[in-house]
Amino acid sequence: MSGVTIDGQFHVPSNVCNLQSFREWVHGDDFPEKMRVSFIGGNVEIDMSPENAEFHGKPKSHVVGRLVALVEERDLGDIYTDSMMLVCPEADLATEPDVVFCSFEAQEAGRVKLSEWVPGSGNFVEIVGAPDLVVEIVSPSSVKKDTRSLREKYFKAGIPEYWLIDTRGFGIDFQLLVRGQDDYAAVLPDADGYHLSPTFQTSFLLTRRRNRLGAFAYRLLQR
Repeated sequence: MSGVTIDGQFHVPSNVCNLQSFREWVHGDDFPEKMRVSFIGGNVEIDMSPENAEFHGKPKSHVVGRLVALVEERDLGDIYTDSMMLVCPEADLATEPDVVFCSFEAQEAGRVKLSEWVPGSGNFVEIVGAPDLVVEIVSPSSVKKDTRSLREKYFKAGIPEYWLIDTRGFGIDFQLLVRGQDDYAAVLPDADGYHLSPTFQTSFLLTRRRNRLGAFAYRLLQR
């Protein structure tokens, strides 16, 4: 068997059978550009659908913008989004989250680090370990992955906080999840709908309205 071909164009080699071989494939010269794939507990999962601007691209950009500003204002660490592979060997996981926050404290303690695939190249292409926060924006093709598979793996990897955001319905489903004993537990919103983040010691509320063209405009509020 030479591998698996999807839609006549995307080829998964037969030797991709564990986390290490998956990483070698993803960072190799033959890997297709702009293709999002994950390795989750022995399974290769491929996101074939394009990113929806209204329900994925826009909320992600506003979450990234607000968190980047907050992290820079407080000198807390680094925010990463897209094209950075998060590798958690303890959870047998490699994936590309929508947003990752790595505090300076976590990096100094060695809980998480940027990693080169080719030593000495200066090309850091992976985040290895357990970052402080991971954010996923749900899309039609990622519902099961975001709500079940990744939730289980992020917990096993020791990631303390996970934001799961779904804007596809009539409202916004914003789950701010923190580690409990056996699973993540949702932080209940306060009377105004804000969720308290232990990572930032700040409360957040994701809102949206229609702009002058009738499209959605999102805002991540904090207090």
